[in-house]
Amino acid sequence: MSKYKKTVKVTDPNHNLFGQELAGARVYFDIHHTGNSPDLYLIVTPNGEQRILSTQIDEKHYDDQGREEGLKRLGAKVGDVVMITRSGSGSSNAGFSTNVPHTITAICKYGDDVTFDNGEARMFRPDVVQV
Repeated sequence: MSKYKKTVKVTDPNHNLFGQELAGARVYFDIHHTGNSPDLYLIVTPNGEQRILSTQIDEKHYDDQGREEGLKRLGAKVGDVVMITRSGSGSSNAGFSTNVPHTITAICKYGDDVTFDNGEARMFRPDVVQV
């Protein structure tokens, strides 16, 4: 059993593990999305852990797993009306209250950042219950 919850699909035809889906994780992420460098992943191979670049894998496949995990944890989707039971870090406009229902209007591709009421608030990993 791998310590990694997600899998990484190798798509580089020149890589010796081309076509395989292996347990792995992203270990470096270009948070500024400058495009100056690829992200770095570790994959579990029969010979141990190996580094691989985002240019050699199916990043959408990896990100979709994170999104599904985030949506499962959140327990809601875009368009749902919810009560926020615990706000995560983030920001909100003046007067935004967690004591009234709000509509989820966006969820980032990783399922962690949630936008409420068309940008009135944005929170990282809030806890919500559907109304």
